[in-house]
Amino acid sequence: APGGGIAPPASLSGASGVAAADGSGIRCFTLKYRTAWPLSIVFSRSMLLKYQVIFRHLLYCRYVERKLVEVWVDHQYTKELDQVRTSFSPSYSLRQRMLHFCRDYIYYATVEVLEPQSHGFLESLSQADSIDEVLRSHERFLNTCLRELLLTEREGLYRHLSKVLTTCLTFAHNLHRFAHNFHDMQATDDLAPASSQQTPAELRLARVRQKNNTYLSLLSQKHYSKMIAKFKVIFESQLQGFLKQIHQESTTRYENFLSNLATRLDYNDYYSSVLAGAPPSTAPPTPSGGASFAASPAHG
Repeated sequence: APGGGIAPPASLSGASGVAAADGSGIRCFTLKYRTAWPLSIVFSRSMLLKYQVIFRHLLYCRYVERKLVEVWVDHQYTKELDQVRTSFSPSYSLRQRMLHFCRDYIYYATVEVLEPQSHGFLESLSQADSIDEVLRSHERFLNTCLRELLLTEREGLYRHLSKVLTTCLTFAHNLHRFAHNFHDMQATDDLAPASSQQTPAELRLARVRQKNNTYLSLLSQKHYSKMIAKFKVIFESQLQGFLKQIHQESTTRYENFLSNLATRLDYNDYYSSVLAGAPPSTAPPTPSGGASFAASPAHG
């Protein structure tokens, strides 16, 4: 249901303002829960609005991740094309780094913020002796979630985060459109009749050569390489600005959750070394194993 009919309080104006300015239809979906007396005391209008803001934010993050996964699916069609694999390497790398960022932030939001806070909230409910204590625990739970998700109190950090997510989404849309252009050209080329005397292996090799030529003709256009290079510069500068702001606020305000977020997004100190002016020892790799949410081989 559209959630635009509820006017957000001042504490949520930063997150709602950026969401409205995005112009994406995905930002308009939200949760709506109708409560009857006496539940309406606990689930008041202001409390429901806070749930809606959290839901819309997580839905948008998942949407961006899904669009990047669609780019990953498009890239699978190019794995057998040896002649163009090198040309696609910059887009492979940038797509995976964007996926790494989105998944690590989603992991932080769900596993390191929402899950422990919800357990603490349920524990406080079991110890509450009055409705006033329930209301205070409920409001404290939601306010903490909003604050640690960067949706309140830190409009600057939220704007940095929103810029990075918007860049990832724009990159995914452009790469997906490029793949559709290729499929359109490939469909036109497939209209040519194949020789009836060719074996299945020869037909497959002919199709691979045809796909190689089609991709080479697309990649030969200068705007594609310029587009990837531009997205790389924008993404890195925005991510570095985001991490720099996190480090500044975590040291001035001594917030543990900001340190946890910075550690998850920059676990090997690659971007920190760039910000410090030192040459990075390694490129930003994709972590392996089960320690990171970004390491799922099914989506990498």
